[in-house]
Amino acid sequence: MLLTFSLCLALSISFVFSSTLVSAQILEVWTFVNTHARFFRALAEDFEKMHGVRVNVQEIQSAVLWDRLNIALQTGLGAPDLVDIEQGAFGRFLKGTIGLEPLNPFLERENLFDAIAEGRQALYTSGGQVYGLEHALTPVVLYYRWDIFADAGVETPLQTWDDYITAGKKIRAFDPDRYMAPLPPFEVLLRQRGGDIFDVDGNLIADNELAIDTLQWVLDTRFVHDITTAPPADAELWAAVNQGVYATLIGADWYAGFIKDNAADTEGKWMAQPLPTWEPGGRNTSTWGGTGLAITKFTKDKNLAWEFVKFAQLNVESAILRYQLTNLYPPLKAAWGDPRLEDPDPFFNGQRLGVLFAEVGANVPPQYNTAFTPEWNNLWSNKYYPEVVDGRMGPAEALRAAAQEVRRLMSGN
Repeated sequence: MLLTFSLCLALSISFVFSSTLVSAQILEVWTFVNTHARFFRALAEDFEKMHGVRVNVQEIQSAVLWDRLNIALQTGLGAPDLVDIEQGAFGRFLKGTIGLEPLNPFLERENLFDAIAEGRQALYTSGGQVYGLEHALTPVVLYYRWDIFADAGVETPLQTWDDYITAGKKIRAFDPDRYMAPLPPFEVLLRQRGGDIFDVDGNLIADNELAIDTLQWVLDTRFVHDITTAPPADAELWAAVNQGVYATLIGADWYAGFIKDNAADTEGKWMAQPLPTWEPGGRNTSTWGGTGLAITKFTKDKNLAWEFVKFAQLNVESAILRYQLTNLYPPLKAAWGDPRLEDPDPFFNGQRLGVLFAEVGANVPPQYNTAFTPEWNNLWSNKYYPEVVDGRMGPAEALRAAAQEVRRLMSGN
């Protein structure tokens, strides 16, 4: 009799517990990158306990995600509660009726409007409304293989880009099978010089003399100095990195996580330094990428969705956890100076990368986003840049042609 009662009680408790899990509210979170999915899932358990909900994190390939999100925000069907949107794609969702929830009321209510570095928050602001909160400060540094440098007798840090070219020639002379890097990222170096694709007022300036000169320098590293290669596809890139083909990689804080994930066999062989400058004493960093976490207008509970945004993006402990998991240096001002950001990193030969990110982070240049940034990115990446890389168009011709096309779109023609 006692056994029967105990069994019934256990089954009853199990049923109630299972029913609770089934009926619990589900918070749908979409992201396009594994490092972010890893971070969200690490937060989920604590958030679920605090709010009695389930957090379902979906990792969706970026091109697929943008199309799915666009349809969902237009129809309201299948829309997530929260979504990561890469800064270069953000403009796609700022046209017409915006399907994202403005965060201004939440930020103002909790006195958090200035919590994120101004330059990063600006990427997700349109018409004075903030639609997303950034994951990373994105300071750009030069990652380098200290062992390859040592073998070729190259001393660090490299102070200027002229030094970079000299070092590349020395490494190529020592081992003709090695190169300095894939073709350096044009827009990253342009921002380092104080330029950009759009200016603060939303004007397209990608074809000015500074941009043309910068793109010419990038091409010269390959066609004149022979120290870089054509940009390979991702699989080819990481195969080459693992084989030691490249002595350096130019990337933001998040790129450290990419190197760890894709070139595990090179652990201990990397270090990082500030970007070489264009002139002595010049800016020693740039900015590259960024992703904003946004709430959709179709979320079932705006306040709950906001609590997740606050927990993920505006909480010091979460910011530290994200850095430890992904190397994304926090844009959250309250986290700056936390000693846990200065821990040595075994993958990078024990270097305290967080100290470097903090050092150059103060010099990160502004980056300007517009509703037409995606059009520029698409045209440039898929149509004109390949022509330049293959030598079929010169820098001035390609930049002016791309700018002319985008300006026609901007004017409605």
